[in-house]
Amino acid sequence: MPTTPARARKWIKSGKAIPKRNKLGVFYVQLTVEPSGHQTQEIIVGTDRGKAFTGIAFQSKLATLIVFHLCLPGFYKSKKTKKDRQSVTGKMAKRTELRRSRRARRIDRTKPFKLRNHREKRFSNRRQSKIPPSVLANRLMELRVLQEMSKLLPIAEIRDEDCGGYTIKNGRGISPVTVGQEWFRKEAGKIAPIVPLDSKTTGSFREQLGLIKEKKHKDKQCIESHGN
Repeated sequence: MPTTPARARKWIKSGKAIPKRNKLGVFYVQLTVEPSGHQTQEIIVGTDRGKAFTGIAFQSKLATLIVFHLCLPGFYKSKKTKKDRQSVTGKMAKRTELRRSRRARRIDRTKPFKLRNHREKRFSNRRQSKIPPSVLANRLMELRVLQEMSKLLPIAEIRDEDCGGYTIKNGRGISPVTVGQEWFRKEAGKIAPIVPLDSKTTGSFREQLGLIKEKKHKDKQCIESHGN
């Protein structure tokens, strides 16, 4: 359970606890003696997904314990290079490019088109209801954070905000952020109950508490971008 830094230092100094870090780099202490009580407080998790960044906050009744600003690997694009080779989308584009050049080298262009070594047309490849690899990488990263933190904190509830991407802004009628949302909620529901929240509801709560929201620069790793 969460405790104060001063109490944790006293436990480590007296030998009642040992310092540790989990796979996310979060520092915690593990008691070496029997605890004085076994009561736990409820920890609420809030998730705010985006296309390139996601915010995950762990909240108790008194304070915000920790906030994660995740740079998602699916659509992350480096600003230093023009071509995207960092994200899953960029790697798949590079794989397609190499495969196309590899197949082009082994085709005998002196023969008629029907006799060339072309692959047979397959139109039934994409009929399975699979999540795209780029979106799946994003959802798995968010899920790993919840799984690792559930080993440290007693998560009572996960409040997942709807991205509100059911618009026609991208010309397809749905945002890539909404893809895999139901799959994520199904997997995260194994950790704690899921409570869907509308973006307007979280916005009204933010106004009541007087919290500031950074809307222009989502890449800023601060609590105003995805924590509030």
